[in-house]
Amino acid sequence: MGKDKEQTYLILFQNDKELRATGGFLTSYAVFTIKDGKMKIQKSADIYSLDNSISSHPVAPDKILAYHKNVSQFYIRDSNLSPDFPTTINIFNTLYQKSSDKVKYDGIIAIDSQVLVDMLKIFGDTEADGIVFSAKTDVRCDCPQVIYRLFDMVDRPVGYVKENRKGILGDLMYQLFYKAIGFPPSKYWGTLAQMMFKNLDEKHILLNFNDSQVQASIEKLNYGGRVRDYVGGDYLYVNNVNFAGAKSNMFVSQAYTSKTTIQNGKIEREVTVDYRNPYPQSDCNLERGGLCLNAPLRNWIRVYVPKGSTLTSFKGSETKVLTYDDLGKTVFEGFLIIQPMGKAQVTVKYTLPQTVNSNNYRLLYQKQPGTDEDKLKIEVNGSKLFDGVIVKDVEVKK
Repeated sequence: MGKDKEQTYLILFQNDKELRATGGFLTSYAVFTIKDGKMKIQKSADIYSLDNSISSHPVAPDKILAYHKNVSQFYIRDSNLSPDFPTTINIFNTLYQKSSDKVKYDGIIAIDSQVLVDMLKIFGDTEADGIVFSAKTDVRCDCPQVIYRLFDMVDRPVGYVKENRKGILGDLMYQLFYKAIGFPPSKYWGTLAQMMFKNLDEKHILLNFNDSQVQASIEKLNYGGRVRDYVGGDYLYVNNVNFAGAKSNMFVSQAYTSKTTIQNGKIEREVTVDYRNPYPQSDCNLERGGLCLNAPLRNWIRVYVPKGSTLTSFKGSETKVLTYDDLGKTVFEGFLIIQPMGKAQVTVKYTLPQTVNSNNYRLLYQKQPGTDEDKLKIEVNGSKLFDGVIVKDVEVKK
């Protein structure tokens, strides 16, 4: 790939806890090329500059109008609404093709802040735009210094115009990229390759290529962020989206419990999601110059289950619960707010369709890309089949 013919790729950055190419917001982007085995970054910029290159934005989709605060138009930064990454790319392209800055690309690579932190662990403290960034823990957010520093630069209100306020993330990745290719392969490339494969496995990196054969191979490795088919088996995917709740994802933990009962060929399930935010609220007074990191989390929740499942009850949603089909699944949708120093719970009960084999029962739990340290318990007829942290997709059999 990249030999003789020049190929161009877009990198989409997300500097929040979640890689919300599964629903959420982009912050910056970069364009890089590969030719004759040599890589070169052509551009890195604020995602807002890309949005500004579109002369007319369409009306925002219904979900943004319903859940997002004070947003009425559809922007590229908000285009990653689908839990299915290939679908998200299609949505992204409907807006990207309107941009005067668009380039013809061969593929898209989406990454989140975990990749950034891991690269800093390998290469050490790195300077970009006169600022030194580190992977060490910053007590002000109980998170890596690089994350706090980026948020401080991007989100804290000041009395002047911040140029390229979110492009700094791209500039930092630019510096790390050239560190990677500037050393002899024997020094860092082995460690770097291990880190990259780990982040691909854990869905902190998602790939989408125009070449259908390459993309098919990517999806066989489960690196494409596609909502998976699971014929004859049970399926569960809980997708959470922060709609204008500051950076609360960093502070809120999720714990999932799935209890399945199989009796006389009938399969019923209860899914419980416990949300906890043990940290105090940030100073969100913009006039005072506060840095609003932790605030009430406005959480849009979608529970994807086998198509044809029947909802029994959905407790914990603050809005009317919706049921519909999407991506070959049935979806139960709700919305809730998790307060700082608070907790919340959602409990969903439903009956599965007869298409799920009750005699040779198996379940696929699909991990939301970009999330980390979420906990999961899976029980079937009282037997515990999984109890641990969700690192990647989990498959269990009775």
